[in-house]
Amino acid sequence: MAAAALVLILMAPSGERIDFRGDAAVRLKLLRHKRAPVRLRAAQLLGTAQPDEVLAGLLIALRDVDPGVRRAVANSLRRLEDERAVPFLVARLHEEKNPPTIAYLLLAAGTCGQEYVGRHLLPFLEHPARGVRLAAAAALGHVGDAQQRDALWAALRFAPDDPGFTVRSAILSSFVRLGWKDDVRGAIDALIEAGARRHWASRAAVVAAIGGAGLRERLPYVRAEIEADLDERVVSAAAGALAALGQHDEVYALLQHESTLVRRSALVSLHDAADPRGVKAAATLVKSDPDTRVRFEAALVLDRANHADADLYLLDALRSKNAIFWITALQALERRHRQTFGRDPEAWSRYLRRAR
Repeated sequence: MAAAALVLILMAPSGERIDFRGDAAVRLKLLRHKRAPVRLRAAQLLGTAQPDEVLAGLLIALRDVDPGVRRAVANSLRRLEDERAVPFLVARLHEEKNPPTIAYLLLAAGTCGQEYVGRHLLPFLEHPARGVRLAAAAALGHVGDAQQRDALWAALRFAPDDPGFTVRSAILSSFVRLGWKDDVRGAIDALIEAGARRHWASRAAVVAAIGGAGLRERLPYVRAEIEADLDERVVSAAAGALAALGQHDEVYALLQHESTLVRRSALVSLHDAADPRGVKAAATLVKSDPDTRVRFEAALVLDRANHADADLYLLDALRSKNAIFWITALQALERRHRQTFGRDPEAWSRYLRRAR
């Protein structure tokens, strides 16, 4: 296949070719393109740039007419984690009418902000849209303080329109992130008593919270979920909890699990727990696992470990038809080398040969 065909290109009805191989300045210019898909893709790719280079342009694009573009901009601002964006995100929160976009803005404000931002996020715990309440609960996990404790507990105890326990599970996860261990214990008991075990997401949230809060006395609960739960998503969360609780041998055994999702979780959890077997397993699975998603996850683990072979597998991912794979791989390569050749593996390959 010719290299030109591998370049990230969008075709306009007029036949216009949009090439994203340029640097941050080129992508910022594309944020003003007349076509929303072009602006959206540019916003996605700016999430790994240097904040000083792109922050002003992204903040302007928060007012884009297309809600999908605004969501992509908010997500890139979340990834930049620059506190200077917070006043603009909060201002946009009070103007935004699209609930999914409000959710993205909340997550960005929480990730970028400090504790003072919590008072701006708190009212959204009572928003009529469940997705907005969920995002508000998650965002408060980054910036909440004792002043928000009562409000979070109220939202957990009195949760209308939360049939799958998603909002309440997000509150539990925020207690974990805030380091409120006693609240985690109490929330787990409250959720189980309210019937949370009927839903996979809340079961997964409970086992993840046990690991995240380091509740070693509840390790048997996690093991029981792995033995008895038929939902791979819950077992995947339990793998992470085992790693957080120091049960690395049990996590290593899950690398042989029949579920793709569980193998991916076990691999990442082992690496995040600083067990050297995580990187060794990634170096094997990136070549041998029968599932593309596991191989790609292994490549990302090698990237995070700064493994010498990471570039090779990231280059391979650029050829994927899966947009999540090649965009993530491109962003990783750009972050690693502070260079960009877009979605052009041949150009990247030439550069990497020279760099060695």
